[in-house]
Amino acid sequence: MNAVEQILKGELDLSDEMYDRFIELTEEEYLKKKEFFVQQGKVCYHLGIVESGVLRSYIEKDSGEFIKDFYFPGSIVVSYGSFLTGEQCIGSIQALEDTRLVTLSRSAYAQLLKESNEWFKFGKYISDCLLIRKCRKETSFLMDSAYERYKLLLKTYPRVEQHVSQHHIAAYLGIKPESLSRLKSLNIDQ
Repeated sequence: MNAVEQILKGELDLSDEMYDRFIELTEEEYLKKKEFFVQQGKVCYHLGIVESGVLRSYIEKDSGEFIKDFYFPGSIVVSYGSFLTGEQCIGSIQALEDTRLVTLSRSAYAQLLKESNEWFKFGKYISDCLLIRKCRKETSFLMDSAYERYKLLLKTYPRVEQHVSQHHIAAYLGIKPESLSRLKSLNIDQ
């Protein structure tokens, strides 16, 4: 089962007809490593479901990068505030490796919502997933040590170290790469 089918049929229990309608309105997008899904200062006109590959969302400020999140297969990828409002993105979303996405435009999303109230399940799924991820990370930054944040990262994204550079992992955790090396030398099962 592909990621789109898993979400629409598996998670949301939408009908075959609704799945087919969704596929009619979507496009496949391929990003090479380092290509952008959306760039800071631009408007996000599409949301994507990651079928393969890995992306990161980040903000550039004062010549530094602050990584907000990673997107693995099965993830919804979108600059949600920009997608909903049509305002510019405050960050960028970039492929960390060659990536294949199924994308849905803002106008197609709006069309689905007009066609049936059942599509609001999909909208709620998107917002719930994004909000839960955001809350977990914010709470961890407020409450946890760098070591505890690292353990949460490994629990949340078990394959992160096989797909994401140490530099990007450190930026996500809010630490320097050399501090990450020290954390990794600790027994992670403590």
